[in-house]
Amino acid sequence: MNWILAYYQGITDGSIVVGRWIRLLYDLIVHGIEDGTYIFDQTKANNAIRFIETFVRHNKGKLAPNLLELSLWQKAAISVIFGIVDKDGNRQFREVVMVVGRKCGKTLLASAIMAYMVYAEGEFGQEVYCLAPKLDQSDLVYSAFEFTVDHTPAFASRTRKRGRIGDIYVAESNSTIKKIAFSEKRADGYNPQLTIADEIASWPGDRGLKQYEVMISGTGARTQPLMLAISSAGYVNEGIYDELFKRSTRVLQGDSQEKRLLPFLYTIDDVRKWNDINELRKSLSGLGVSVPVDFILDEINTASESLSKR
Repeated sequence: MNWILAYYQGITDGSIVVGRWIRLLYDLIVHGIEDGTYIFDQTKANNAIRFIETFVRHNKGKLAPNLLELSLWQKAAISVIFGIVDKDGNRQFREVVMVVGRKCGKTLLASAIMAYMVYAEGEFGQEVYCLAPKLDQSDLVYSAFEFTVDHTPAFASRTRKRGRIGDIYVAESNSTIKKIAFSEKRADGYNPQLTIADEIASWPGDRGLKQYEVMISGTGARTQPLMLAISSAGYVNEGIYDELFKRSTRVLQGDSQEKRLLPFLYTIDDVRKWNDINELRKSLSGLGVSVPVDFILDEINTASESLSKR
């Protein structure tokens, strides 16, 4: 099954509602595969999806500890991340920006990507970091990954938690997984294979930019590193969210020469329609699945009443 084409078909026939940026992204990807701009390895894409749905578990809510069943938008995203490769067969995209509304499953999806890279890709000596301004913020994705490890005997038997060092260690691949807070001065100490930059819309301007640059600069010796920046929509003037959004939209509009940046921007097109459920669908890829429609309608009513009293 080609989940990229399945998702794109839904976008083009109108059965799936997305905003401008997602439509542009899948236009680029699908047409790029067709004209040879991109090389698509469907086996690699489907292997990643199969792994995630076989091993990764919900760690919160009524679905815990059930296995994760990926939505179509998630299967398409995983297919692009792991299935689009360069001429050497390595992942084409090394920076992934994923902006999507709250409660749409981006934290669990990030932990699933962690699990696949740690246990299935076979890279020796991986350094994997969950990063946020504060340590408790960086724990969100880390704890979701840890839950899957604890509830998967095949992983737990190969994995050790090192309390003194404060990491998770996989001896057979000499890989470490760690949650960290900002430390921009430690540029020489990081050699990340994967960094999850969590909720980048809340990262302080100058410090956030420097920390992001530190992690990117540490990937030089890696063959196919990945920086995954996830966030709900926001805006920090001259911060990393602002910078990545500008870079992303240039790529999507064909105004950039960047080849390694992959932006999933699930945002509304018209900010004046913030209280229109049909417009909000564009930013809430999980609406009706992980996000109940009634919940969003209640939130709209609450916000509208609050504004009317001002």
